[in-house]
Amino acid sequence: MSTITPASASLVSRLIDSTPTRRVSSRQPSQQQVIFNRRQTLFREIAKLRTKLAKLDNKITRLNEQATLANDTANSARERVRYLTQEITRRNQEETEGNFGNTYARSLRHYNDYTRTNPNDEEGIVSRYNEANRLHGILDAYINEEIRPLRVEAQSMLRTITREQNKYRTLNEHIVELTRQKDQLQNELDTMNNEYLSLTINENVARGKRQRRSTYKKGKKRKH
Repeated sequence: MSTITPASASLVSRLIDSTPTRRVSSRQPSQQQVIFNRRQTLFREIAKLRTKLAKLDNKITRLNEQATLANDTANSARERVRYLTQEITRRNQEETEGNFGNTYARSLRHYNDYTRTNPNDEEGIVSRYNEANRLHGILDAYINEEIRPLRVEAQSMLRTITREQNKYRTLNEHIVELTRQKDQLQNELDTMNNEYLSLTINENVARGKRQRRSTYKKGKKRKH
């Protein structure tokens, strides 16, 4: 069995020392690579922000349409209530000044006149009072029956006004909040766009310098 002599051991040691070893590179990315990576990141973030802004715009548009509809509905209901109120007044006056209203008015005058001229005739006063009161009850019932549908509709319109006003207020509050979010996203987008543009300009300037440097070196080689 062969043995390793001191001379052989010395040769092996020199061979081991002279064998190249692979080292882990600690080289940092170049400035151009850092700029490129940042631009790629910004490009993706800008696309996401634009998508969010488009969705917010669509939502705000829909809410504005709903708020406009609610406001228009409330305004229409107000106009209807105004008309119904005027119609109730007109019909009330019309019936009061009509034939039956005149009948009640004459009966009331008879009662008042008789009370002044015959203050001691209790039976006659009570009789005329009851007649005037009966006619008034009939007239009042007739007028109420005549205008009851108008009053019912007016009350319904008042409820509609309240409901649509509340809806309009809630929608506007939502629109204000979404608009605030949109403005904030727009500011972020503007900042990213400015940074992206600045990096693009810097990259183009650096590329131009590299191209000019390469052309200059080629020119020098041709002269030699």
